[in-house]
Order: sequence, then structure tokens, then C-alpha cells
Amino acid sequence: MGQKEKWGRIALSASDRESTRPPLSCHWRSSHIWLHDTLMSDQSPSLAPTNSGELRAKASGSYVQLRSIYFGADALRPGRLVPGRITVLIDRDPEFSVEGQLDHRGLLSGMARLYSTLGLQDGDEVVAALPSAGIGVSTLVVVGTTPSRGPYLAGVPVQNPLHATSDLASALVFERRALRHIHIEPFRPESLNHWEPETETDVYMAFGVLAEFTDFRYCCGASIELLRRLGADYSAQTKPDAILIDRRSDQYLMAEWKMRSADYRLNHKPEDVDVLVCWTDEEQDRSILPSVVLPLREIARKAAEVALQR
Repeated sequence: MGQKEKWGRIALSASDRESTRPPLSCHWRSSHIWLHDTLMSDQSPSLAPTNSGELRAKASGSYVQLRSIYFGADALRPGRLVPGRITVLIDRDPEFSVEGQLDHRGLLSGMARLYSTLGLQDGDEVVAALPSAGIGVSTLVVVGTTPSRGPYLAGVPVQNPLHATSDLASALVFERRALRHIHIEPFRPESLNHWEPETETDVYMAFGVLAEFTDFRYCCGASIELLRRLGADYSAQTKPDAILIDRRSDQYLMAEWKMRSADYRLNHKPEDVDVLVCWTDEEQDRSILPSVVLPLREIARKAAEVALQR
């Protein structure tokens, strides 16, 4: 097989595509449509409805740095993709699957694994096939690159730099300390109907997603330097965690983050802050709490039910 026929339609010239290229065929893979080019396969899967076209994008400049691919408005035309979570597959690689986020401009983010697997570099063009119109508006299949890259061309997958050598791999904390490999539910908006935080940092992450469903928006962290510029002296007490803005009045509010409202009493007095942001609110003695307590768990469950599901 010639170099231009190794992987993906993009390697064919325009005249080749018009005169020699067999039709695209596909079969079902789980809940996605898995597309195959019969030019590159000895098998002949059953024919399915015609795909709704190709999308092309260049991995260049800031998009490479942000591990994103910009398909633009062309990806959002009727019958194509819709903004939200997108599953990306690679043609002829049944083991590859990654989820990204497509915004209203046609920018697909979260593609670090795709960049690594295909070895994408600045200036490369990515070609993706769309499933049949009206069936797979949340699935995209990469069918080629220019220049041709990928595990099927190079013979071996592109390695993650962290795992490029055994020395580096053994330096990773999980391997060095022989930690157990268990499933840890990753944080993402779609998981908020069952996800639970492990630390206060997780509560920050949850607020970042849920703030639009509250009366507050995040301004910034309350650093010692910022508090000094504000003329606030916290030398004799624990400082607040952050500053919020009240959406109703545009006023600045001092805020504290805790996993549980009952933890607030450990290092704060009621008058220290305006808002306590927590995951659960089980404190019975309300006199030890600030005037506003914002428990995120119930907001998360409701938001996941009515607003965050794609």
C-alpha cells in the first residue's frame, strides 16, 4: 500500500478521491457510530446511511498549547454537532475514546490524549468524519491527518512524556509508592448527580461549575497581600478564603469554604465572613455560622438533573 493510502482520506489527492475511492461504510460500536474507510480495510462492513460530511481543522498556534481543535461554525451547522460533550474516536483504533467539550464557536477542548496519540504538531490538519445526520450529534471520528501521523503510520503509538522511559514511569508517585489502582470518580459537571468531594479543593471546583445557579459569582482568592491593600488586618484571626460578588447588588462579600458547615467553628467566628460555601450543611447551632450558608450538594443534584445533562 502506498504512503498516501496508509491512513485516512486526507492522504488522497482530489482526483484520487473522485475516481478511485470506495464509499464510506460503517458499523455500530456500542452507542457510537464507528466509521471505516473500505480503502484501508480488508473487511466489508455493512453499508449504513451516508455520513453528513467531513470537518477539517488545523492544529496550530494557541490551539496546540490549549490541547484544543478549532472546527469553527462549520461544525455547528444543522445536522452536524451540537455544543456540549463530544466523544472523539479514531478510525481503525477500537481502543481509543476521549471526551471533549465543544463550545458555541466550534472549539473542541480536552483533546490532550488525541494530541498525544496522533503526535499532532503545529500546522497539522485534522480530518474528522461525522456520523449520519440526526444520529450521532455528539460523536466525531478522526479519519486522517496531514501530514499523515498516528500509531498506524508510525508503527508505534506516540508515548506520553511521563511514560516515555521506565525511569520516568517509576518516578510517578502512584508507581513509586505502589498505590492501589482503584476507580476514583473524576470531577466533571455531568457527574454532579452522584459525585462527592474528598477535600475542600473539590468544593472550590464544584462552586466553579455551580456558581451560575446561585446568587454569587467568584471574584478572587483573599490573599494576605490583597487584604492588606483593602486595609484589612487579619493578623490575629484566620483570614477568609475568597471574595465573592453578590449578583443582586454587585457588592463584595467575604467568603469561607468548608466541606461541612460544622467545620466552620474550628477556626472562624460568625462575623468573620458574609458567606459560608460548603458541600453539606448539618450544623444545628446556627448561632456559630455566618448569616448566609450556601450548601452546594443539593444545588449540585438539582443542577445535574435539570441543567447540566446534555
